[in-house]
Amino acid sequence: MKRRTYRFFMDYEKEEAWVNDMAAQGWHLQKTYLGYFVFEQGESGQYIYRNEWINGRTQDYFDFLQSMNIECVSKFAGWAYYRKKAVDGPFELFSDAPSKINSLKSMNRLFIPLALLNVVMGILNITLGITGSSQSLLNTCLGLFNIIASMLLWVPIFKIVKRKKRLEQALHIFEG
Repeated sequence: MKRRTYRFFMDYEKEEAWVNDMAAQGWHLQKTYLGYFVFEQGESGQYIYRNEWINGRTQDYFDFLQSMNIECVSKFAGWAYYRKKAVDGPFELFSDAPSKINSLKSMNRLFIPLALLNVVMGILNITLGITGSSQSLLNTCLGLFNIIASMLLWVPIFKIVKRKKRLEQALHIFEG
């Protein structure tokens, strides 16, 4: 039996926790597309899931994960979802703080320009709408949409910055 669910997350760690809660209830992730999740019913607690921003990852990386019995379940828009049998014990995708910090930086190298682009496009569209062009209502609506999209993008950006700072502080404490 399959279960299809729409659910939008602003925090990738909460999304990962939710997918693991679903697995604990016997629902195993099959694929995902921007808030759309497909699960298949199976044994409760059979798998542990992890998700990761994979921008810049090579095939060697995926081959390495596969050699560690980590299965790539789904890839979409720069994100990948992995699983491993729970009987093999817990697993992490990052073995140290510097690799986790680099991953967080990589995420923000995408999110920050997208947020700034939406701010610029929003201001431009609202300005065009106010000047009274023939499509002024459309421009104003698009401008408001861009501003809202930008505000939504700043939520994960600030969370990522906060996580990165915590990791850097912990790393600094251990180093010195």
